[in-house]
This record gives sequence, structure tokens and C-alpha cells, in this order.
Amino acid sequence: MEENVQQEQTNQVKTERPVFLTVLLILTFIGSGLGLLFGIIGLFTAGSASSFMSGIPGMPTATLTTGMVISSIILSAASLAGAILMWQLKQIGFYLYTLAQIVALIITFNWFALVISVIFVVLYAIHLKYMS
Repeated sequence: MEENVQQEQTNQVKTERPVFLTVLLILTFIGSGLGLLFGIIGLFTAGSASSFMSGIPGMPTATLTTGMVISSIILSAASLAGAILMWQLKQIGFYLYTLAQIVALIITFNWFALVISVIFVVLYAIHLKYMS
């Protein structure tokens, strides 16, 4: 009888999402959601944004291509899907999120994004024990 009660308590503890993990996931929902939204908007404004940016003195002449925008949308969607799976306490979500972050960093190397991505991946990795 006591074993059944202990087993139920162990199962209950394992399925509860820690508050800090919930906060991390909400931040990821916001960041990935905004990335997805801006990517979709970028599909319609990619050409005009590039021509506008090239007209500003001292501004680098980087071209915002449709391919870059589409890759941004795909990676934001993958990050969002990973966060949704982690919300459901599924480990596969962590791996999907991490893969999306690595690919995004390879495509657009940015020191700030690197630091933020590493922090989030490490914090999610610490919470893997709560995911199945």
C-alpha cells in the first residue's frame, strides 16, 4: 500500500512543471512568436527594406533576401514547436529547440544571439530531468 502511494507521489512530482521552466518557456514563446511574426511580415517587405537600408549613409549594404526570411520563419517555427513540446514536458522539444538555435547561429552569427541561445539551452538542459 505504501509503495503505491510513494509511486503516485513520484509520478505526480515528475509531471509538474517547475515555475522557472514555465518562465523560460513563456519567454521562448514570446521570442519565437515575434520571430515568426516578423518573418512573415518580412516576406512582404524584404525588397523594400533592402532598398530603404541601402539609401541610408553609412549603413551596410546587406541584402535581405527571401531565402533569409524563409529560413528565419522555419527556425522560429522550429523553436516554437520545441517550446510547445517542452511545455508538455517532452524531451524531444529540447532537442528540436537546441537544433534550431544552432542552425540559426550558424546562419546569422551574432554574439548577442549566441550568448542568449547558450544561456537558454543550458537552462533548459538543467530542466531535462522533468521531461520524459
